[in-house]
Amino acid sequence: MAIAAGQKRELLARLPLFAGLAPREIDALVAVTRSRSIAAREELFHKGDAGTQVYAVVHGALKIVTTSEEGDDLVFNLLGPGAVIGEVAVLCNAERSASVVALSACELLVIERRDLFAFLRSHPDASLALMAVLAQRVRSLSELLEDTLFLNLPVRLAKKLVALAGSHGQRTPEGVRIDLKLSQAEWGDLVGATRESINKQLRAWTDEGLIRLDGGYILIRRPDQLASLASPAV
Repeated sequence: MAIAAGQKRELLARLPLFAGLAPREIDALVAVTRSRSIAAREELFHKGDAGTQVYAVVHGALKIVTTSEEGDDLVFNLLGPGAVIGEVAVLCNAERSASVVALSACELLVIERRDLFAFLRSHPDASLALMAVLAQRVRSLSELLEDTLFLNLPVRLAKKLVALAGSHGQRTPEGVRIDLKLSQAEWGDLVGATRESINKQLRAWTDEGLIRLDGGYILIRRPDQLASLASPAV
């Protein structure tokens, strides 16, 4: 179902990229923004596609993934409400450097490249905010590389669980439930490990009472202990 203009206005005003814009500036953005819905496991765009649109996530979760010639996946990031997707290819006028796939049903706002550029030319504060988004993307990729090279699997996995508990966690009487249904292969893609290694580690933590597996979801039963594993003493 299409998002009404009033809803678009409210959603755009909450995005960090457009925070601080005057109401009339938000109205100008609403006029060139449309909505798009995609189903769980549907691909938003594919690596190599032309980069002509920028997306903002209203609700749902998506993964940014690239696939090797051998068929191995590497997940760069998981994105949820408020995230901006596809800005790099749009700004470079280049092909998509990775694919984006929905992990759950998603609602997105879409802005065409020509409309975004026209808006940024007349709103320098939004241009600075976009630079901050790009800088954070570089920092995230740098952290992913460092974690993969320097941290062992238990630490990498604990760190990812803690991060996702913060962004997608739901508190329950038993602990924090990560509200993302991921396969063990996808957890492996997130931390650069095999499905078998992930299975072994999750089983060990389940036996210790640290987590509980619940139909594809993970419930963290001891958040403080997991946080300690994610930040080992040096």
